[in-house]
Amino acid sequence: MKKFKIVIVGGASTYTPGIVKGLIKNNDELPLKELVLVDINKERLDTMGGYVKLLVAKYLPEVKVSWTIDREKAFPKTDFFFVQIRPGGLKQREHDEKIPLKYGLVGQETCGAGGFAFAMRSIPAMVEIVKDAVKYAPEAWILNYSNPESMISEALNRAVPEAKALCLCDMPISQEVSLAKVLDREHEDLTFDYFGLNHFGWFSAIYDNDGNDLLPQLVEDILNGNKNTIDHVDIKTDPYWEETFKGIVKMVKYFPGFIPLTYLQYYFFPDEMVAKENPEYTRANYVMDHREKEVFEECERVIKTGFVDEDSLLTGVHGNYIIDIAKSIAFNKKERFVVNVLNQGAISNFREDVVVEVPCYVGSQGVEPIAVGKIPTFQKGLMEMEKSYEVLAVEACLEGDYDKALRALTLNLTIPSAGLAKKVLDDIIENNKEYFSKFKTRNF
Repeated sequence: MKKFKIVIVGGASTYTPGIVKGLIKNNDELPLKELVLVDINKERLDTMGGYVKLLVAKYLPEVKVSWTIDREKAFPKTDFFFVQIRPGGLKQREHDEKIPLKYGLVGQETCGAGGFAFAMRSIPAMVEIVKDAVKYAPEAWILNYSNPESMISEALNRAVPEAKALCLCDMPISQEVSLAKVLDREHEDLTFDYFGLNHFGWFSAIYDNDGNDLLPQLVEDILNGNKNTIDHVDIKTDPYWEETFKGIVKMVKYFPGFIPLTYLQYYFFPDEMVAKENPEYTRANYVMDHREKEVFEECERVIKTGFVDEDSLLTGVHGNYIIDIAKSIAFNKKERFVVNVLNQGAISNFREDVVVEVPCYVGSQGVEPIAVGKIPTFQKGLMEMEKSYEVLAVEACLEGDYDKALRALTLNLTIPSAGLAKKVLDDIIENNKEYFSKFKTRNF
C-alpha cells in the first residue's frame, strides 16, 4: 500500500495534536511515510514539533517527522496538505470580537464584522499558500480547515482555480454526531441531508437504514420539549459550546421544519447574542486562558520528560473528519461528506457560480455534489443575502476596494445600518493596517 507525505500548514495550531493522533489511529488505512509541520511562528512550531515528534515516534517510529518555517523546503513531493491557519493569531481574533461589540454588533470570529476582518487577513495568506502548493506539489490535494471557509473557498476558486483545493468544516459533522446521540442511533447508521453555506445551513432530512426520515419527529419532540439536541461529549467539556448548542432548540421553535446549524443564531438573534457577551472578556480570551495554555503546557511537559500520555490531549471529530476525507480521496472511496463546493446546480434555484455547502461524494477524481433540488423561499432569501455579502467581501479583499467592503458589510445580516457598517469597517481597517494596506478609507 502506498505511503503518504502529509504537510500540516499552521502546524503550531492547538488542533494539530488531534489531527496527528487521528493519523496514528488511521495509519493502517492511510499509511504515513513523512509528516511535516509548517508555521510562521517558529517558537510555537518548535514546541509543537517537539511534542509531535515524540508522539509519532512512540507509535510509528518508521515515520519521518520534521518542522520548518520554509515552504519551499517542506512542500515538494507532498500528497496532502492539511491547512489550518489563523493570520494575526488569537490576539487579533480578540480584536475581531471586541471591535464589533463596541458598536453593539455581533462579535464572533466567523460571523458578522469579525468574520469579515478574519477573511481579509486569511484570504491573501491562503492564496499565497495554495499557489506555493500548486508550484511545488501540483498533484497534491489541499484540504483546508481555515476560516471563514465560504469566503476562502470563493477566493480560491477565483485566484487559483487550477488547485486541487477543498474547503471543509467540522461543524456539520459535529452537529450530526450530536443529533445521532439525541436520536439514540449510531452516526454511521444515519444519512443526513443538508444545504446552505458554511456556518449558514440547515439539515433537511435524517434517514435511517430503512429509509425512514427521522427529522420530522425530532422537530416535533423539540417543539414538545422532549429533546434538547445536546448530547455530545466534546461539547459538554466546553460551557461555550454547550450554550451554543442549546440555541438550536430556540431556532427550531421559531422556524420549525428543518434543524439549523448552530451559527444561524447569530443571524436570527444578533441583539440577544450581543447581550450575552462580555465585551471585556470574549471567546478569544477564554481560548487563550484555557485550550491554548493547556495544550502548550502539555507539549512542554512531554518534551521535558520524554513521556507521552496518549490521552492527555483530546482528539475527536475535528481531527478524524479531515483524515476520513483524505482516505476517501487517496483510495477513491467516493464516500459522502458535507463540503464547500461550487453549486453548479446542486441547489437548483440558487446561483450556479458560487460556493455552497452540500453533501458530496469525494474521490480521487474530485468532488461530486449531490443534488439538493429547490430550497424554500425563506432559506433561499437568507442565503442570497449572505452570499452577496461574501462575494463582495472576497472581491473587496482581492481588489483592495473600500467601496465593495462597505457594501459587503451593509448587506451582512448582523449589521442593521450602513452607518454602523462604515464605523466598524473603518475601525477594522485601522486595527489591521498590516493586512489592509490597499484599503483607503473614505470620509463622508
